[in-house]
Amino acid sequence: MNQDLFHRLLDFYHISEDYYQKLIAPVSIDSFAFGHQFDHIDVAIALVKETMAKHGKIMIYGDYDADGIMGTSILVKMFSYQNYPVSYYIPSRYMDGYGLTLNKAQEAIDNGVDLMICVDNGVSAFEPIKLLKDNGVKVLVLDHHEIQEELPVADVILHPTFDHFGLTPSSGAFVAFNFSRAFLSRFDKYLSTLASISLISDMMPLQEYNRELLRIVFENYIEGEFLQLDLLKEEEPFNETTIGMKIAPKINSIGRVLTDTSVNLLVKFFTSEIKEEILHYIDWINQTNEERKNLSKAVANQELEINDNEKGIIYISDAKEGILGLIANNLLNKYGLPVIALARDIEKGIYKGSARAPEGFSIVDAFNACSDFTSAAGGHALAGGCTIREDQIDEFKKAFIDYCNNHPIKLVEHETIDLGLNELTFDNYELVKSFSPFGESWPNPVFTLRHIATRALFFSRTREHIFTQIGQKTRIVGFNFSYDSIRQYQFIDMEGILRLNSYNGNTNLEFFTKKIKSY
Repeated sequence: MNQDLFHRLLDFYHISEDYYQKLIAPVSIDSFAFGHQFDHIDVAIALVKETMAKHGKIMIYGDYDADGIMGTSILVKMFSYQNYPVSYYIPSRYMDGYGLTLNKAQEAIDNGVDLMICVDNGVSAFEPIKLLKDNGVKVLVLDHHEIQEELPVADVILHPTFDHFGLTPSSGAFVAFNFSRAFLSRFDKYLSTLASISLISDMMPLQEYNRELLRIVFENYIEGEFLQLDLLKEEEPFNETTIGMKIAPKINSIGRVLTDTSVNLLVKFFTSEIKEEILHYIDWINQTNEERKNLSKAVANQELEINDNEKGIIYISDAKEGILGLIANNLLNKYGLPVIALARDIEKGIYKGSARAPEGFSIVDAFNACSDFTSAAGGHALAGGCTIREDQIDEFKKAFIDYCNNHPIKLVEHETIDLGLNELTFDNYELVKSFSPFGESWPNPVFTLRHIATRALFFSRTREHIFTQIGQKTRIVGFNFSYDSIRQYQFIDMEGILRLNSYNGNTNLEFFTKKIKSY
């Protein structure tokens, strides 16, 4: 082991050697989340088993994002192991909106549902749950969203922090998986794999039991065991990067692009045992995902007229509401300015928007400054959403641009680890990987190659990208760093991450450049 690099990594994460040993300690199904249990898990299990004993109707109500779909699929699969039929519903983003609604609660009552299980929603469904309870329907909530002072009148609520599973926030599907583990009295490998997707897709902090679950899933993943996941990841390994870059976007594309209720077919895809059916659905998923990419790229490829005196962007689009976030993200990447992508809902007389911002700018603060002109707004520093009445759109645009102009982006310097060219080795890559999985609250370490002579760098044929071989299987790669922009300097510092790139049976270690500093 490169002890010098090892201690640089410890300093980067601000941890001790003892803590590192705990990070890499073997994890197993038997030791998973040892000492962690929901306070009311026994009550929740008894509620479900009581309903089953009476042959009652059980309905699962999920959500249209990857977390809600994984959670619903976990529960549907769990009941299938018991040969107990249940119904389920994933709401349409466009037809139903988020969460359990009064209309869907009434439908459940009319259909004779005895137990409603809400997964990845429910803690804010006060009126729908009261309607269910007033009509004799039992309600179990498996959610992870922010708990308010008042709680819905559900029979049982399982929530990572409210029901004291632990202090680390987790996903709705994680709650569903842990319910299944207690209900089945076993750790089911497939259900745990579905839950792992939600931890990455919902950007949960990779600490404690979240990290443990990912390690168990990744270490025990076997190619060919789960057809659905092999098809989603294609030729990539099953890890946090593949989930975030390939699997979760495919799942989320259905709810973003399709305006009907066909998002429910995703649950069939994840719970089916029929190969032909699974293959049929993956074609549909891939086609929809391509449509999603094309819709968002079409906007990003446009050249917007950006006023140099305006430090923010308001983009009004005729795109579907579900891809506004993707459009905003693409525009942010292209222009580096705070962006709100808006779409008009003519019937309701409103604009709905999705906002993205670079580090050093707060979307929440911007929304607060524009609150006189929004019907609803929220989110966190770098992303959020808003609703604006048509008659207030002009005032909102002016207020947002004024705020951006008066609150310039504060440059954020992130800590990096100095690395020498001679340290770009496969052994050092394995050392770095031992700190994984990487994600929210536990980033992939960023390294800096210092004082690199630009004359030593080689470029692609188009001279737009860096491709410099520095060893037989080691190279420096950097996309959209052109020859002209780089060669104007004699020396540069290069910030990036270490990664493996496999193609045609050959694997290369790459220093993947993310940023360049000149001097």
